[in-house]
Amino acid sequence: MSNPGRILIVDDSRTIRIKLKKSVEALGHQAAAVDSGRAALELLATENFDLILLDIIMPVMDGFEVLKNLKVSSRTRDVPVIVISALDDEMSSVVKAIELGAEDFLPKDFELALLKARVSTCIEKKRLRDIEKEYLRQVTKLTKAAATLESGRFNPSKLGIRDVAGRPDGLGKLATVFATMAQQVYDRERKMRQNIRTFRGALLLLACGGLWGLVVPLSKMASLVEAHPIGLALLIDVIGAVFCIGISMKRQTMPRFADLTRSDWKFILILAFISSVINQVLVYWLASKLPAFIVSIVIVLEGFAVFLFASLMRTEAPNLRRFLGLGLGLAGIFIILLYGEPAEMATSWLWLAIALVIPITYATEDIYLSEYKPAAIDSVALFGITLVASVLMLMPLAAFYRDFIPFDLLTGRLGMIVVLMAVAGNLAMLLFIALISSTGAVFASQNAYAVTAAGIGWSMLLLGEAIPALTWVSLALIVVGLLMVEPKQEAEEEPPLFDDTSEEFVPQLLSSPTE
Repeated sequence: MSNPGRILIVDDSRTIRIKLKKSVEALGHQAAAVDSGRAALELLATENFDLILLDIIMPVMDGFEVLKNLKVSSRTRDVPVIVISALDDEMSSVVKAIELGAEDFLPKDFELALLKARVSTCIEKKRLRDIEKEYLRQVTKLTKAAATLESGRFNPSKLGIRDVAGRPDGLGKLATVFATMAQQVYDRERKMRQNIRTFRGALLLLACGGLWGLVVPLSKMASLVEAHPIGLALLIDVIGAVFCIGISMKRQTMPRFADLTRSDWKFILILAFISSVINQVLVYWLASKLPAFIVSIVIVLEGFAVFLFASLMRTEAPNLRRFLGLGLGLAGIFIILLYGEPAEMATSWLWLAIALVIPITYATEDIYLSEYKPAAIDSVALFGITLVASVLMLMPLAAFYRDFIPFDLLTGRLGMIVVLMAVAGNLAMLLFIALISSTGAVFASQNAYAVTAAGIGWSMLLLGEAIPALTWVSLALIVVGLLMVEPKQEAEEEPPLFDDTSEEFVPQLLSSPTE
């Protein structure tokens, strides 16, 4: 006997139901019996059967209506049906039932051998049909995977062809070859996208560094006219706020304040405090106390600070090489603190020590931007609102310390310096937000390299500052240490899950010709 199947018996006659059920079970099959067509359809909606033995003449819903409902549903259209008939008076009904999709007929006064032959034949045909459907379904999955491969936006492990590759036949071998090829294409495309993103990030990084490197010597030049660190930060933020909000309103990307959530306002206020009240004022204040190139060199420690914070937050894996790099960088800074400063600055070690706060606050800003920036708000609009908040914070400080810049000074050289600082600083911050959003805090912290290099260059060009040879050696030590810290490769965003609903694509040739 072939493998046993599940058979549904549908007949309004209790005697026929009992006879058929016992006969089917005697053949080794499982059987379920119902007394109406409606009950049969309800049972078929929740359970699977390999064969239906269906009476034609029944009250309420006859066998023809049941057949029509079976062939409409994709769940039941391929279940074979044998109609039960009395040969003398129902032959025309049998013909109609076969035209509606029935496989065969069986007289009510049947022989067990005839029942066995017809049941076995129908169940075997259904099994072969199921195998064919599964084969064509897997061919469709493989075809769909090939189409997805052409798009270049896929993940080989989620193409949904692992079960196809497990087949022992030729289709399985083809799927295995395809999966191998897809993995190779994926690795190549992913590497190319990473290279493009890294190149784009490097350009942004250099642009940020060049602009921010200009801010330190310009703030030194402003302090030589008259030192007003809080007033300078206030004026630069006012210019930046007008510029950013104006652009956002023109682009219609400015959110309504009422639409901002509590977490949005929390991010804006904290960023305004870190970026303007602490970072800007600290840099402008120390630029009036130290040579601009010294402040620029100290900024390079931002990369070390970000790595240290990331390690403590367990977003980076610490190792011995990285900690050795951190030690080299700190050694370079201490050499500058102790021996590398110009002779006229030999008594300013306290200011140099205070300057070490700069990379810590910069690193805090990097981590905070990377982890908490609201994704739904446009970057220019977000920065504009942040600058408004920082202006509101700086105004009482400027009033308390009487640190407003006199208007008569703004009409001369200082006014031009302030405008240049506003353009360079605010544009650099916008680029940095874009950089940190796409590459993360660790990669973006390499901006410290460019800031230091540009700061030294601008200091020599604009201020004529001479840098001692020992400072160059110390700077080289810092660079080697930062290279040993080796910021991690930022993970590529994973492509969306491959849609595995391929059953709807199975060719309609599987449908019965009589449908």
